[in-house]
Order: sequence, then C-alpha cells, then structure tokens
Amino acid sequence: MGPRCKGAKPMGRKPSSFEEYWLASKAWERRGLPLATARALANAGILTVDDLRSADDLALAAIPRVGRKSLTILYGLMGHQPREPLMRSGSQRGPQ
Repeated sequence: MGPRCKGAKPMGRKPSSFEEYWLASKAWERRGLPLATARALANAGILTVDDLRSADDLALAAIPRVGRKSLTILYGLMGHQPREPLMRSGSQRGPQ
C-alpha cells in the first residue's frame, strides 16, 4: 500500500502483474500526468479513477512524485477542488 497518514483511508490495491501496472501508468499519462507521477500512483495502488476518488486527500498528497501540478490534474479528474492547505504548501510532496 502507499504512504499512510493518520486517519487516512487505505489506498487501492497493488497491481497484480507488470502488465496491469504498465497499463495503469499509461492510462494516467493519457490523462495528462507526467510519467513519474503515473508510475507513483500505480505503485501506491491507485490504478483507476475510481481508486483515485476513494483516496484520502492527505494520503494522495503524500505520495512521492505527486506535486502541485499533478494534484491539480488529479483533483480535476475527481471533480472537486483540493483543500487549501494542500495547495499552499511550499513542499512538492505535500504534508509530511
């Protein structure tokens, strides 16, 4: 599973094969995310938009390689705005 924040919902499941990981990474890239972010999401078990929608905001921001620009794209895919502290943080990795 991906990084955990206190009180965070669990992330999605890990890919069951390299092919599933690769396909999920490519799907995230087609949605406008950089390759490194796409791979990080797949490694964290966020393989689909449904997985993304069920992810906790803080846990999502804590995933390595998920910075401000990627969070903006991800929140657009989820159909809502990020909480203020996530977008104001000076850190590229979100809250620690």
